[in-house]
Amino acid sequence: MKSKVLLSILFSFSMTLLNQVNAGTISFKEKDGSITTLANVDIVSIKDGYIVIEKDKKRRSFALGSISSFSPSDTSSAGGSIPGEFSDYTIGALDVKAPTKGTDKDGKSSSFEISYSVTRTNSAINRIKTPYVYLYVLLPPSNDSVEREILSFSYPSKAKPKGKGYDEAAIIEVVNKFDRPIRDETEYDRDRRSNLKSFGDETVKFDLKGVKSRRILAYHVEIWGNDSIVAKKDWEDDFSTNIRAKDKWWQKY
Repeated sequence: MKSKVLLSILFSFSMTLLNQVNAGTISFKEKDGSITTLANVDIVSIKDGYIVIEKDKKRRSFALGSISSFSPSDTSSAGGSIPGEFSDYTIGALDVKAPTKGTDKDGKSSSFEISYSVTRTNSAINRIKTPYVYLYVLLPPSNDSVEREILSFSYPSKAKPKGKGYDEAAIIEVVNKFDRPIRDETEYDRDRRSNLKSFGDETVKFDLKGVKSRRILAYHVEIWGNDSIVAKKDWEDDFSTNIRAKDKWWQKY
C-alpha cells in the first residue's frame, strides 16, 4: 500500500514539474539527511521514476525520490555540487618527475610528470570525484621582463579556474561544479581489461612549452579531492636564493 502511495506522489510530483517551466532550482535530500541545492538547472526529461537535469552543459539522472523540492525560480545563493554519495579518498605514492629546464638537449619541449595512487576512505561507496591536479612553476625573468614568472597548469581541462594567478576561491568553484567528472570503481573493474587503467593508479603529464629554455627554479603541486586539497608537493632549487615553499610564492603573482 505504501509503495502505491509513494508512486502516486512521485507521479503527481513529476507532472507538476513538467507543467512548470523547465528551468529552476532543485533540492536533493542526501542519505545523511543533508540537503544539496542546485540553481540554474534545466529539466530535460522525467521517465520511469528518474529525472534528467542539465547544468553547466552536463546532463545527469537522479531518482525522483531523492528530490525534496523544486522551484521555477533561480536561487543565486544555491550551490552547484553533484548530489549523491561520494567517498573521500587519499593520495599515496606521489611522485614527480620534473625536468631542469623547459626544453631537452634537442630543443624540444620537456614534460612534467606527476604520478600517484588513489585510495577510497569508504570502501562501501564506489564513486569519487575525479582528482583535480594543479601545477605552479617558478621561472627566471623572460627577455622582456625583470621579474620572475609563474606559470600554472591544470588537469583535466575542466579543472582550470577563472582568472589569473592562484585563487583558491576560483579553484573551489570549479571543484564543486556540476559537470565535474566522476569515477566509479565498478565501471573501472568491468572495463579494466579494455581501455582503462587500474582505479588506483594515475599519471598526469604537462607539456612545458611555455617555459621554453628557461631553468625551473621551483614548483608547487596540489591535488584536490572532493572538496579540499588531499596532497601537495614542493621543490625549490637549492642554488636559488629567497625561494622557499613556506613563503607560498605561487600565491604571490
